[in-house]
Amino acid sequence: MAKCAAINATAGSAETMVNTVDCYMQSTVQAGYASLLGPGSMFGYVLTIALTIYVAIVGYRLIFGRSSLSMGEMAPRMLLIGAVLALTSNWATYQILVYDVLTDGPQEIVSAVNPSAGQSSSVNQRVDMLSGRMVDLADAWTEFDARPENAAPDSAMPAEDKDEAEPLPPTATGITAFVAPKDSLGPNMLMLSALLLVLASAGVLVVAKIILGLLLLLGPLFAVLGLFSVTRGLTLGWARAAVLMALVPVMAIMTAAGSTALIEPVLAEMYVSANQGIFSLRAALTILVIVLITVAVAVQLFRIGRTIVSGWTLSLRSHSAADTAQAQNIQSVAPGSAPAMIYNERMQSMVSAIERNASIAAPVSAANQRAILLPQRVETEGSAQRTTEMKADRRIARGRVTAVRAPIKAVRNAA
Repeated sequence: MAKCAAINATAGSAETMVNTVDCYMQSTVQAGYASLLGPGSMFGYVLTIALTIYVAIVGYRLIFGRSSLSMGEMAPRMLLIGAVLALTSNWATYQILVYDVLTDGPQEIVSAVNPSAGQSSSVNQRVDMLSGRMVDLADAWTEFDARPENAAPDSAMPAEDKDEAEPLPPTATGITAFVAPKDSLGPNMLMLSALLLVLASAGVLVVAKIILGLLLLLGPLFAVLGLFSVTRGLTLGWARAAVLMALVPVMAIMTAAGSTALIEPVLAEMYVSANQGIFSLRAALTILVIVLITVAVAVQLFRIGRTIVSGWTLSLRSHSAADTAQAQNIQSVAPGSAPAMIYNERMQSMVSAIERNASIAAPVSAANQRAILLPQRVETEGSAQRTTEMKADRRIARGRVTAVRAPIKAVRNAA
Protein backbone atom coordinates (compact mmCIF):
# COMPACT_ATOMS: atom_id res chain seq x y z
CA MET A 1 0.00 0.00 0.00
CA ALA A 2 1.31 3.44 -0.85
CA LYS A 3 2.30 5.62 2.08
CA CYS A 4 1.10 9.20 2.06
CA ALA A 5 3.69 11.93 2.42
CA ALA A 6 3.67 14.12 5.49
CA ILE A 7 1.37 17.10 5.32
CA ASN A 8 3.23 20.29 4.46
CA ALA A 9 2.72 22.77 7.28
CA THR A 10 3.23 25.73 4.96
CA ALA A 11 0.71 24.53 2.37
CA GLY A 12 -2.70 26.10 2.16
CA SER A 13 -6.04 24.48 2.74
CA ALA A 14 -6.77 23.78 -0.94
CA GLU A 15 -3.46 22.06 -1.67
CA THR A 16 -3.61 20.07 1.56
CA MET A 17 -7.13 18.79 0.89
CA VAL A 18 -6.43 17.70 -2.69
CA ASN A 19 -3.12 15.98 -1.89
CA THR A 20 -4.57 14.14 1.09
CA VAL A 21 -7.57 12.89 -0.89
CA ASP A 22 -5.35 11.75 -3.77
CA CYS A 23 -3.10 9.68 -1.52
CA TYR A 24 -5.97 8.27 0.53
CA MET A 25 -7.90 7.32 -2.62
CA GLN A 26 -4.97 5.44 -4.17
CA SER A 27 -4.15 3.52 -0.99
CA THR A 28 -7.80 2.65 -0.34
CA VAL A 29 -8.50 1.45 -3.89
CA GLN A 30 -5.34 -0.66 -3.94
CA ALA A 31 -6.12 -2.23 -0.56
CA GLY A 32 -9.73 -2.91 -1.57
CA TYR A 33 -8.62 -4.55 -4.83
CA ALA A 34 -6.21 -6.82 -2.93
CA SER A 35 -8.90 -7.80 -0.43
CA LEU A 36 -11.52 -8.39 -3.10
CA LEU A 37 -9.36 -10.52 -5.40
CA GLY A 38 -6.89 -11.97 -2.93
CA PRO A 39 -6.34 -15.71 -2.41
CA GLY A 40 -9.36 -17.43 -0.91
CA SER A 41 -11.74 -14.53 -1.48
CA MET A 42 -15.36 -15.23 -2.32
CA PHE A 43 -15.22 -12.97 -5.35
CA GLY A 44 -12.65 -15.27 -6.99
CA TYR A 45 -15.13 -18.16 -6.93
CA VAL A 46 -17.90 -15.91 -8.22
CA LEU A 47 -15.66 -14.83 -11.10
CA THR A 48 -14.90 -18.45 -12.02
CA ILE A 49 -18.58 -19.39 -11.97
CA ALA A 50 -19.55 -16.36 -14.07
CA LEU A 51 -16.92 -17.11 -16.72
CA THR A 52 -18.00 -20.77 -16.83
CA ILE A 53 -21.63 -19.81 -17.35
CA TYR A 54 -20.69 -17.34 -20.07
CA VAL A 55 -18.60 -19.91 -21.97
CA ALA A 56 -21.44 -22.44 -21.62
CA ILE A 57 -23.91 -19.95 -23.10
CA VAL A 58 -21.58 -19.30 -26.04
CA GLY A 59 -21.25 -23.04 -26.65
CA TYR A 60 -25.01 -23.50 -26.44
CA ARG A 61 -25.55 -20.83 -29.08
CA LEU A 62 -23.00 -22.51 -31.36
CA ILE A 63 -24.59 -25.95 -31.00
CA PHE A 64 -28.11 -24.79 -31.77
CA GLY A 65 -27.14 -22.48 -34.60
CA ARG A 66 -27.74 -19.20 -32.81
CA SER A 67 -24.14 -18.12 -33.50
CA SER A 68 -21.40 -18.93 -35.94
CA LEU A 69 -17.63 -19.35 -35.72
CA SER A 70 -16.98 -16.25 -37.80
CA MET A 71 -14.50 -13.58 -36.78
CA GLY A 72 -17.23 -10.99 -36.35
CA GLU A 73 -19.13 -13.27 -33.98
CA MET A 74 -16.37 -14.71 -31.80
CA ALA A 75 -13.82 -11.88 -31.67
CA PRO A 76 -15.95 -9.54 -29.48
CA ARG A 77 -16.77 -12.39 -27.10
CA MET A 78 -13.14 -13.43 -26.74
CA LEU A 79 -12.07 -9.82 -26.23
CA LEU A 80 -14.73 -9.43 -23.55
CA ILE A 81 -13.48 -12.50 -21.69
CA GLY A 82 -9.89 -11.30 -21.97
CA ALA A 83 -10.78 -7.82 -20.70
CA VAL A 84 -12.61 -9.22 -17.67
CA LEU A 85 -9.72 -11.54 -16.82
CA ALA A 86 -7.18 -8.74 -17.23
CA LEU A 87 -9.07 -6.29 -15.01
CA THR A 88 -9.84 -8.82 -12.28
CA SER A 89 -6.57 -10.74 -12.04
CA ASN A 90 -3.78 -8.18 -11.64
CA TRP A 91 -3.66 -4.82 -9.86
CA ALA A 92 -0.91 -3.51 -12.16
CA THR A 93 -3.12 -4.02 -15.21
CA TYR A 94 -6.15 -2.48 -13.51
CA GLN A 95 -4.06 0.49 -12.39
CA ILE A 96 -2.67 1.19 -15.86
CA LEU A 97 -5.88 0.66 -17.85
CA VAL A 98 -8.46 2.10 -15.46
CA TYR A 99 -7.04 3.89 -12.42
CA ASP A 100 -4.32 5.96 -14.08
CA VAL A 101 -6.54 6.82 -17.05
CA LEU A 102 -9.33 8.20 -14.87
CA THR A 103 -7.13 9.94 -12.27
CA ASP A 104 -4.15 11.21 -14.28
CA GLY A 105 -6.00 11.62 -17.57
CA PRO A 106 -7.78 14.87 -16.60
CA GLN A 107 -4.49 16.58 -15.81
CA GLU A 108 -3.02 15.51 -19.15
CA ILE A 109 -6.08 16.87 -20.96
CA VAL A 110 -5.79 20.22 -19.16
CA SER A 111 -2.09 20.46 -19.99
CA ALA A 112 -2.80 19.75 -23.66
CA VAL A 113 -5.78 22.09 -24.01
CA ASN A 114 -4.57 24.97 -21.84
CA PRO A 115 -0.83 24.83 -21.07
CA SER A 116 -1.00 28.16 -19.25
CA ALA A 117 -3.28 26.61 -16.62
CA GLY A 118 -0.38 24.49 -15.37
CA GLN A 119 -0.63 21.49 -13.10
CA SER A 120 -3.44 20.91 -10.63
CA SER A 121 -1.04 21.49 -7.74
CA SER A 122 0.01 24.87 -9.16
CA VAL A 123 -3.62 25.95 -9.52
CA ASN A 124 -4.29 24.95 -5.92
CA GLN A 125 -1.22 26.89 -4.80
CA ARG A 126 -2.48 29.98 -6.59
CA VAL A 127 -5.89 29.57 -4.96
CA ASP A 128 -4.24 29.28 -1.53
CA MET A 129 -2.12 32.34 -2.22
CA LEU A 130 -5.09 34.46 -3.31
CA SER A 131 -7.32 33.32 -0.46
CA GLY A 132 -4.53 34.02 2.03
CA ARG A 133 -4.04 37.52 0.64
CA MET A 134 -7.78 38.16 0.89
CA VAL A 135 -7.72 37.17 4.56
CA ASP A 136 -4.69 39.38 5.21
CA LEU A 137 -6.38 42.32 3.51
CA ALA A 138 -9.54 41.74 5.54
CA ASP A 139 -7.52 41.75 8.78
CA ALA A 140 -5.64 44.89 7.76
CA TRP A 141 -8.89 46.58 6.76
CA THR A 142 -10.50 45.71 10.09
CA GLU A 143 -7.48 46.96 12.00
CA PHE A 144 -7.43 50.16 9.96
CA ASP A 145 -11.10 50.85 10.68
CA ALA A 146 -10.54 50.15 14.38
CA ARG A 147 -8.02 52.97 14.80
CA PRO A 148 -9.35 55.98 16.79
CA GLU A 149 -8.34 58.48 14.14
CA ASN A 150 -10.49 56.62 11.61
CA ALA A 151 -13.55 56.63 13.84
CA ALA A 152 -16.77 58.52 13.20
CA PRO A 153 -16.67 62.33 13.64
CA ASP A 154 -17.10 63.75 17.12
CA SER A 155 -20.30 65.48 16.08
CA ALA A 156 -22.02 62.14 16.02
CA MET A 157 -21.29 61.70 19.73
CA PRO A 158 -23.36 63.53 22.38
CA ALA A 159 -21.68 66.57 23.96
CA GLU A 160 -21.81 65.21 27.50
CA ASP A 161 -20.02 62.01 26.36
CA LYS A 162 -17.15 63.70 24.48
CA ASP A 163 -15.13 64.45 27.61
CA GLU A 164 -15.69 61.00 29.07
CA ALA A 165 -14.84 59.12 25.86
CA GLU A 166 -11.55 57.25 26.05
CA PRO A 167 -9.77 55.38 23.29
CA LEU A 168 -10.59 51.69 23.37
CA PRO A 169 -7.72 49.28 23.87
CA PRO A 170 -6.58 47.47 20.71
CA THR A 171 -8.16 44.16 21.64
CA ALA A 172 -10.46 41.91 19.68
CA THR A 173 -13.40 42.88 21.88
CA GLY A 174 -12.69 46.56 21.46
CA ILE A 175 -12.35 46.24 17.69
CA THR A 176 -15.62 44.36 17.39
CA ALA A 177 -17.44 46.95 19.46
CA PHE A 178 -15.79 49.90 17.80
CA VAL A 179 -16.12 49.05 14.10
CA ALA A 180 -19.48 49.99 12.66
CA PRO A 181 -21.37 47.50 10.41
CA LYS A 182 -20.80 49.78 7.43
CA ASP A 183 -17.06 49.70 7.99
CA SER A 184 -16.94 45.88 8.32
CA LEU A 185 -18.68 45.28 4.99
CA GLY A 186 -15.44 45.30 2.99
CA PRO A 187 -13.57 42.83 5.23
CA ASN A 188 -16.58 40.54 5.32
CA MET A 189 -16.77 40.49 1.52
CA LEU A 190 -13.09 39.58 1.30
CA MET A 191 -13.46 36.80 3.87
CA LEU A 192 -16.50 35.42 2.05
CA SER A 193 -14.69 35.60 -1.29
CA ALA A 194 -11.73 33.65 0.11
CA LEU A 195 -14.00 30.91 1.46
CA LEU A 196 -16.06 30.57 -1.72
CA LEU A 197 -12.96 30.54 -3.93
CA VAL A 198 -11.53 27.56 -2.07
CA LEU A 199 -14.86 25.71 -2.19
CA ALA A 200 -15.42 26.39 -5.91
CA SER A 201 -11.96 25.16 -6.89
CA ALA A 202 -10.52 22.65 -4.42
CA GLY A 203 -13.93 21.67 -3.04
CA VAL A 204 -15.20 20.49 -6.43
CA LEU A 205 -11.98 18.55 -7.02
CA VAL A 206 -12.24 16.83 -3.65
CA VAL A 207 -15.89 15.83 -4.17
CA ALA A 208 -15.18 14.42 -7.65
CA LYS A 209 -12.11 12.51 -6.46
CA ILE A 210 -13.92 10.94 -3.51
CA ILE A 211 -16.78 9.70 -5.70
CA LEU A 212 -14.31 8.47 -8.34
CA GLY A 213 -12.43 6.55 -5.65
CA LEU A 214 -15.62 4.76 -4.60
CA LEU A 215 -16.37 3.85 -8.21
CA LEU A 216 -12.84 2.54 -8.80
CA LEU A 217 -13.08 0.48 -5.63
CA LEU A 218 -16.12 -1.33 -7.08
CA GLY A 219 -14.68 -1.54 -10.60
CA PRO A 220 -13.91 -5.31 -10.65
CA LEU A 221 -17.49 -6.13 -9.63
CA PHE A 222 -18.97 -4.14 -12.50
CA ALA A 223 -16.41 -5.59 -14.92
CA VAL A 224 -17.77 -9.09 -14.22
CA LEU A 225 -21.36 -7.88 -14.60
CA GLY A 226 -20.52 -6.82 -18.15
CA LEU A 227 -20.38 -10.46 -19.27
CA PHE A 228 -24.14 -10.93 -19.39
CA SER A 229 -26.65 -8.87 -21.32
CA VAL A 230 -29.04 -8.78 -18.35
CA THR A 231 -26.52 -6.97 -16.11
CA ARG A 232 -24.57 -5.16 -18.81
CA GLY A 233 -26.55 -1.99 -18.22
CA LEU A 234 -25.05 -1.75 -14.72
CA THR A 235 -21.57 -1.86 -16.20
CA LEU A 236 -22.46 0.88 -18.66
CA GLY A 237 -23.89 3.01 -15.85
CA TRP A 238 -20.71 2.54 -13.82
CA ALA A 239 -18.57 3.53 -16.80
CA ARG A 240 -20.66 6.66 -17.37
CA ALA A 241 -20.37 7.70 -13.73
CA ALA A 242 -16.60 7.11 -13.72
CA VAL A 243 -16.11 9.14 -16.89
CA LEU A 244 -18.30 11.90 -15.43
CA MET A 245 -16.13 12.11 -12.30
CA ALA A 246 -13.06 12.25 -14.55
CA LEU A 247 -14.49 15.07 -16.68
CA VAL A 248 -15.48 17.27 -13.73
CA PRO A 249 -11.86 17.83 -12.55
CA VAL A 250 -10.89 18.87 -16.09
CA MET A 251 -13.51 21.60 -16.15
CA ALA A 252 -12.91 22.52 -12.49
CA ILE A 253 -9.17 23.08 -13.01
CA MET A 254 -9.76 25.24 -16.07
CA THR A 255 -12.45 27.23 -14.25
CA ALA A 256 -10.20 27.81 -11.24
CA ALA A 257 -7.33 28.88 -13.50
CA GLY A 258 -9.57 31.43 -15.23
CA SER A 259 -10.95 32.85 -11.99
CA THR A 260 -7.51 33.23 -10.41
CA ALA A 261 -6.29 35.04 -13.53
CA LEU A 262 -9.14 37.55 -13.12
CA ILE A 263 -8.73 38.04 -9.38
CA GLU A 264 -4.94 38.47 -9.28
CA PRO A 265 -4.73 42.00 -10.84
CA VAL A 266 -7.61 43.33 -8.74
CA LEU A 267 -6.10 41.93 -5.56
CA ALA A 268 -2.65 43.31 -6.43
CA GLU A 269 -4.17 46.77 -6.88
CA MET A 270 -5.87 46.47 -3.51
CA TYR A 271 -2.53 45.60 -1.91
CA VAL A 272 -0.91 48.71 -3.36
CA SER A 273 -3.79 50.89 -2.14
CA ALA A 274 -3.74 49.27 1.30
CA ASN A 275 -0.10 50.23 1.77
CA GLN A 276 -1.19 53.84 1.26
CA GLY A 277 -4.02 53.49 3.76
CA ILE A 278 -6.76 53.33 1.11
CA PHE A 279 -9.23 50.42 1.09
CA SER A 280 -11.58 50.30 -1.87
CA LEU A 281 -15.00 48.82 -1.30
CA ARG A 282 -15.49 48.72 -5.07
CA ALA A 283 -12.48 46.43 -5.53
CA ALA A 284 -13.76 44.10 -2.80
CA LEU A 285 -17.14 43.97 -4.52
CA THR A 286 -15.46 43.15 -7.85
CA ILE A 287 -13.62 40.22 -6.28
CA LEU A 288 -16.82 38.95 -4.69
CA VAL A 289 -18.68 39.08 -8.01
CA ILE A 290 -15.91 37.14 -9.78
CA VAL A 291 -15.94 34.49 -7.06
CA LEU A 292 -19.74 34.19 -7.15
CA ILE A 293 -19.62 33.64 -10.91
CA THR A 294 -16.99 30.94 -10.35
CA VAL A 295 -19.26 29.27 -7.81
CA ALA A 296 -22.18 29.34 -10.26
CA VAL A 297 -20.03 27.69 -12.93
CA ALA A 298 -18.75 25.09 -10.45
CA VAL A 299 -22.31 24.13 -9.52
CA GLN A 300 -23.13 23.53 -13.19
CA LEU A 301 -20.05 21.38 -13.87
CA PHE A 302 -21.70 18.16 -12.69
CA ARG A 303 -24.80 18.87 -14.78
CA ILE A 304 -22.71 19.61 -17.86
CA GLY A 305 -20.70 16.43 -17.42
CA ARG A 306 -23.85 14.38 -16.95
CA THR A 307 -25.26 15.78 -20.19
CA ILE A 308 -22.08 14.80 -22.01
CA VAL A 309 -21.88 11.20 -20.77
CA SER A 310 -25.62 10.56 -21.09
CA GLY A 311 -25.25 10.29 -24.86
CA TRP A 312 -22.56 7.61 -24.60
CA THR A 313 -23.72 4.10 -25.51
CA LEU A 314 -21.52 1.02 -25.44
CA SER A 315 -22.66 -2.11 -27.31
CA LEU A 316 -20.86 -5.23 -26.11
CA ARG A 317 -23.09 -7.67 -28.01
CA SER A 318 -22.46 -8.63 -31.61
CA HIS A 319 -25.60 -9.56 -33.49
CA SER A 320 -25.21 -12.59 -35.68
CA ALA A 321 -26.61 -12.90 -39.16
CA ALA A 322 -29.23 -15.35 -37.93
CA ASP A 323 -30.37 -12.94 -35.20
CA THR A 324 -30.54 -10.10 -37.69
CA ALA A 325 -32.58 -12.16 -40.14
CA GLN A 326 -34.87 -13.27 -37.33
CA ALA A 327 -35.50 -9.69 -36.26
CA GLN A 328 -36.19 -8.63 -39.84
CA ASN A 329 -38.62 -11.50 -40.38
CA ILE A 330 -40.48 -10.76 -37.17
CA GLN A 331 -40.83 -7.10 -38.14
CA SER A 332 -42.05 -8.01 -41.64
CA VAL A 333 -44.99 -10.04 -40.31
CA ALA A 334 -48.21 -8.07 -40.07
CA PRO A 335 -49.56 -7.49 -36.54
CA GLY A 336 -52.72 -9.49 -37.18
CA SER A 337 -51.11 -12.44 -38.96
CA ALA A 338 -49.56 -15.55 -37.50
CA PRO A 339 -45.82 -15.49 -36.72
CA ALA A 340 -43.63 -16.62 -39.60
CA MET A 341 -41.28 -19.57 -39.38
CA ILE A 342 -37.56 -18.81 -39.09
CA TYR A 343 -35.27 -20.35 -41.66
CA ASN A 344 -32.27 -22.10 -40.09
CA GLU A 345 -29.72 -23.45 -42.55
CA ARG A 346 -27.83 -25.49 -39.96
CA MET A 347 -30.97 -27.25 -38.75
CA GLN A 348 -32.06 -27.90 -42.33
CA SER A 349 -28.79 -29.68 -43.12
CA MET A 350 -29.12 -31.80 -39.97
CA VAL A 351 -32.66 -32.86 -40.88
CA SER A 352 -31.59 -33.70 -44.44
CA ALA A 353 -28.77 -35.91 -43.15
CA ILE A 354 -31.08 -37.76 -40.76
CA GLU A 355 -33.62 -38.25 -43.53
CA ARG A 356 -31.01 -39.79 -45.83
CA ASN A 357 -29.80 -42.14 -43.10
CA ALA A 358 -33.37 -43.16 -42.29
CA SER A 359 -34.18 -43.91 -45.93
CA ILE A 360 -31.14 -46.16 -46.19
CA ALA A 361 -31.77 -48.01 -42.91
CA ALA A 362 -35.50 -48.77 -43.44
CA PRO A 363 -37.27 -49.91 -46.62
CA VAL A 364 -39.61 -47.33 -47.98
CA SER A 365 -43.07 -48.44 -49.05
CA ALA A 366 -46.27 -46.73 -49.95
CA ALA A 367 -47.73 -47.66 -46.55
CA ASN A 368 -45.13 -46.06 -44.31
CA GLN A 369 -43.75 -43.33 -46.55
CA ARG A 370 -44.24 -39.83 -45.21
CA ALA A 371 -42.54 -36.78 -46.62
CA ILE A 372 -40.48 -34.53 -44.39
CA LEU A 373 -41.16 -30.96 -45.31
CA LEU A 374 -38.10 -28.75 -44.78
CA PRO A 375 -38.55 -25.12 -43.78
CA GLN A 376 -38.39 -22.61 -46.57
CA ARG A 377 -37.23 -19.05 -46.53
CA VAL A 378 -39.88 -16.57 -45.48
CA GLU A 379 -41.21 -14.31 -48.22
CA THR A 380 -42.08 -10.76 -47.42
CA GLU A 381 -45.37 -10.92 -49.32
CA GLY A 382 -47.42 -13.75 -47.82
CA SER A 383 -51.02 -14.71 -47.98
CA ALA A 384 -53.39 -16.66 -45.79
CA GLN A 385 -52.70 -19.85 -47.76
CA ARG A 386 -48.95 -19.39 -47.34
CA THR A 387 -49.38 -18.89 -43.59
CA THR A 388 -51.36 -22.12 -43.35
CA GLU A 389 -48.65 -24.01 -45.25
CA MET A 390 -45.96 -22.65 -42.94
CA LYS A 391 -47.95 -23.77 -39.90
CA ALA A 392 -48.18 -27.24 -41.36
CA ASP A 393 -44.50 -27.02 -42.27
CA ARG A 394 -43.53 -26.42 -38.64
CA ARG A 395 -43.70 -30.08 -37.58
CA ILE A 396 -43.70 -33.47 -39.30
CA ALA A 397 -47.12 -34.63 -40.45
CA ARG A 398 -49.02 -36.47 -37.76
CA GLY A 399 -48.90 -40.24 -37.90
CA ARG A 400 -47.50 -43.26 -36.19
CA VAL A 401 -44.04 -42.59 -34.78
CA THR A 402 -41.64 -45.38 -35.62
CA ALA A 403 -38.12 -45.98 -34.36
CA VAL A 404 -36.74 -44.45 -37.53
CA ARG A 405 -38.97 -41.41 -37.46
CA ALA A 406 -38.53 -40.63 -33.74
CA PRO A 407 -35.16 -38.82 -33.94
CA ILE A 408 -36.31 -36.94 -37.02
CA LYS A 409 -39.46 -35.76 -35.27
CA ALA A 410 -37.50 -34.76 -32.17
CA VAL A 411 -35.02 -32.69 -34.17
CA ARG A 412 -37.76 -30.99 -36.16
CA ASN A 413 -39.76 -30.20 -33.03
CA ALA A 414 -36.66 -28.73 -31.37
CA ALA A 415 -36.17 -26.41 -34.32
